[in-house]
Amino acid sequence: MNERRLTRLQEQIKQKIASIFQRDMADPKLGLVTITRVELDAEFTHCKAWWSVLGDAKVRARTAAVLTRARGFIQREIGKDLHTRTVPRLELLFDERIEGALKMQNLLDEIRRERETREAARGQQPGPGAEGPVDRGESPRPPTDAG
Repeated sequence: MNERRLTRLQEQIKQKIASIFQRDMADPKLGLVTITRVELDAEFTHCKAWWSVLGDAKVRARTAAVLTRARGFIQREIGKDLHTRTVPRLELLFDERIEGALKMQNLLDEIRRERETREAARGQQPGPGAEGPVDRGESPRPPTDAG
């Protein structure tokens, strides 16, 4: 399959799934879901769509259950709009990358707060580059003989 056509179909499927979530699925257990990416195989038989959701593990589990039940419906709706000979088998997967990025950001924020706390305890102003006293190029005065 042509690479440009494959990319275009992947984007079309991504948009269609997002549209289905907004307009056609009225399940209150469905969280605020985002389709992060879609991969379509070259034979157009299998489609993987990665999703993420705002919330904790409980929200994620509820959303995953809703999406598992709705997979067939979503696949049928995609097939109506694609205008292709076959409809790929849809697989909905949770995108771990988003969660990992959020954890990493939280760890970096925690390290920054700890560094600021340590610097404040030492009497230094917290901030970037506050490693020690600033050298302004002034040399110390030599001792004078007052004698």
